[in-house]
Amino acid sequence: MVRLSALGDVLHALPALELLRAALPAAELWWAVEAPGAPLLAGHPALDRVVALDRPGLRDPVRRPGALRGALLGLRELRAARFDAALDLQGLLRSALVARAAGARRLFGPRWAREGAGWLYSDPLDAPRPGEAHAATRYAALARGALAGLGVAAPAPEERLPAPRLGLVPTPPGDAPPGPLLVLLPGAGKPANRPPTALLAEVARRAWAAHPDLLVALVGGRGDRRRAAAIAARLAAPGGPPVRDVCGALDLAGSAGWLARASLVVGGDTGPLHLAAALGRPVVGLFPAADPARTGPAWAGLGPARVLAGQAECAPCRARTCRRADRVRICLRGLPVAAVSAAALELLGRPPPGAARP
Repeated sequence: MVRLSALGDVLHALPALELLRAALPAAELWWAVEAPGAPLLAGHPALDRVVALDRPGLRDPVRRPGALRGALLGLRELRAARFDAALDLQGLLRSALVARAAGARRLFGPRWAREGAGWLYSDPLDAPRPGEAHAATRYAALARGALAGLGVAAPAPEERLPAPRLGLVPTPPGDAPPGPLLVLLPGAGKPANRPPTALLAEVARRAWAAHPDLLVALVGGRGDRRRAAAIAARLAAPGGPPVRDVCGALDLAGSAGWLARASLVVGGDTGPLHLAAALGRPVVGLFPAADPARTGPAWAGLGPARVLAGQAECAPCRARTCRRADRVRICLRGLPVAAVSAAALELLGRPPPGAARP
C-alpha cells in the first residue's frame, strides 16, 4: 500500500488498511510512506512492515542527490520483497513510481490519477475523485476495488467509519498540571489552512475567562514557532491564561501525548487536528479554505467535533495560498471570533471525554 503523505491523509487511509487486513488475514501487508508519517504506523497490528522513504529524495532528487540515495534504499527494500500486488492510494506520479518500484505483478491505482500516474497502473480502478467523497471513503473504495480485482471478497461496508487503530503510542506530557487543557494548533502544511493567530489567541482568552483553571498549550512543528510565539505574546498580558508552548520541541509521539490529554483541540485542516480526533478528543476545526466534506474530522463514536467552514463565495478553494488577485483571504471573514468561541465553550462545558483510544 502506498500513501506517502501527509499526516492527515495517512490517518484517513487507515480504514483502507483495516479493510485489506480483514479480507487478507494471512497476507504480508506493507505500507510505503514518507518518513514524517511513519511513526503513525510503526507497530500497527494490521501491518507487517512500514517502509519510510526520505521526503526530500522523493520530491527534489535533482538538487538533493544525497536525499535521493536515502529514498533509493527504501525502494530497494520494496523491490526485494517480490509483491503480488501494490495499491497506490495517492494517485500522483511520485506515489505511482514508488508502487511501480515494488515490482508487483498487479499495480492498482485510481483511474483519475494525475500527473500521468495512470499510465503506470496495470489495473486502474473506478473510485470517487477527490472532490466527490471524503478522503477516507475514497481510500476505502480503492481498497475494495483492489480486492475485487484480486478475486477476494471484502467485508460489508459500514455506515460510518470506525475508530482507527494507531501504531503510534502517545508520550504523556510529564509537565502538564491537572485540570482542563486547551490545545491550539497554530500551523498547517498549507498556508491557507493556518488560522489567524489573533483569532486563536482570543478564543483561548475567552475560554480561560469561563474556565479559570484552564491551561493553554501550543502544539506544532518547528515551522510553527513564529506563529506560536505570536499567540503566546497576545496571551502574555497580566491576568492572562497560563501558556505552554511546545512547538518544535517534541517528536510526533510527544505531540500526540498533549493531544491525547486535551479537553479540547482547536486548529485548521492539519494532521494534528485529525490525530486529535482519532485519539478521541473533542475538536473545533477551522476550514476557511479547505473542504470539510473532503478532509473534515471523519471518525464515528469518538470525541465530538465542530467544523466552521468558510462562507466566502470562493470557498472552499482548497488552494495552498489565496488565488485572489489582491491575495486578501476573505474566507477568514466567515470565522468570527464569537462563533469559534461559542463552539469551543460548548465542548469545554461538556463532561470530560472518555479515555483516549489506543
